[in-house]
Amino acid sequence: MPSPSSEFPCTTIIIPQFNQPELTLRAIQSLRRCDLPHWPILVVDNGSSAVSLRRLHALHDPHIEILSLPRPGLTAAWNMAARSCQTETVVFLNNDTQTTGPWVAALLEPLRLHQARMSGVEARPERHVTPPLEMLSGWCFAVRLDTFLAVGGFDESLHLYFSDTDFQLRVRDHFASADVPPWAIVPGLAITHLSHRTAHQLTNRRSLWRSDRDRFLARWNRSR
Repeated sequence: MPSPSSEFPCTTIIIPQFNQPELTLRAIQSLRRCDLPHWPILVVDNGSSAVSLRRLHALHDPHIEILSLPRPGLTAAWNMAARSCQTETVVFLNNDTQTTGPWVAALLEPLRLHQARMSGVEARPERHVTPPLEMLSGWCFAVRLDTFLAVGGFDESLHLYFSDTDFQLRVRDHFASADVPPWAIVPGLAITHLSHRTAHQLTNRRSLWRSDRDRFLARWNRSR
């Protein structure tokens, strides 16, 4: 992995992608243009074509690494990427995002100050648990690597959907006796989500959502 500068919080930004090099490149270019130029970035490619990979490898940035995997699925790709990191924290960032100003250091601040084990850019209501919870949106969030490893990473039986929800609940329960809250929202950061363009390319996304939802509900003993 590229080494972060000692002047800044020790983190790696993980960006998954599958056959969307232009979208991924725009996300990276906006981050580089608007934030510090040397945050380490790990692009985890989930079995893309050779053409897509060539576009990614055209990036000439010593702080970017491309991890090419043989289509393990998004959740498994996240796990492989995070477990390859040697930084204190990791940021999981969708490739359908645009940066408009500095935001990474602010997102990491609750983790650096030990005010939370995870942090995110916005809250979302999760109604598949009882009572409903305000949780972190999954398109951009940070977590301490020791926290990630302590709960075993993401559940790979959840292939695409509900994996971040399940992960947050396991973090909450694993550290239930600790004084540190499981997650914190850092509102108003200079980054936007471009309407789920990553998942919309998948022709089987509806069946994936249903099967992942059923697994999630079975684990957490909720019926819908």
